[in-house]
Amino acid sequence: MIALKRAHSKGGRPPLERAGEVEERILDAAQEVFVRRGFEGASVDEIAQTARAGKPTIYARYANKESLFEAVMARQVARNTQFENLVPQGRSLQARLVNLGIALIERTLDGETIGLMRSGIAEAERFPDLTRRINEMARKRAAANLAKLLGELAREEGIAARGAFSPDRITDTARIFLDLVLFAMLFSRLLGEDVKALKKELPAYVRQRVEFFLEACGRG
Repeated sequence: MIALKRAHSKGGRPPLERAGEVEERILDAAQEVFVRRGFEGASVDEIAQTARAGKPTIYARYANKESLFEAVMARQVARNTQFENLVPQGRSLQARLVNLGIALIERTLDGETIGLMRSGIAEAERFPDLTRRINEMARKRAAANLAKLLGELAREEGIAARGAFSPDRITDTARIFLDLVLFAMLFSRLLGEDVKALKKELPAYVRQRVEFFLEACGRG
């Protein structure tokens, strides 16, 4: 299991608190519309209506639909790669890594995450630079943040001094963990596999891959 660590003025620009609320409302609305319509089918008019905001308010923040889509994707990447509040539970390193792997997969299989990824893939040929930036951001943030978490687990286990869990190798180790545990399940979901069936497979699926991972790291 995973435990979780637990003002408006008249005239002029809105205060920062309200400006942030407007920003979030626009991004929430854009995400909803992009997931439902895809990038091509989404319109700024519909996003503005859903956000209860005028088009000038949106264009004051985002130059066009592409930049708005990138902001939505970047926000989702940041949310999905924020691992600081994950505390893997278990009596052994293997049990804790299994629970961590399950939590990461369940987070990624979220319907809106998958919907946005499908929209991004559909537009990859038209906007290759956008796709590349989002992909690089996701992989870099995920590896860096997972490396911190794996480093903490390694220190608690007394194995952080050398080998795959040493400070100079931990980021590469994190990338390998993600590739091994997360991405096959993610691709299955992107290709339309039923999410309930995938989640039913998770414990055995992750356990098998964590066992292989630890053996490859010399901890089996």
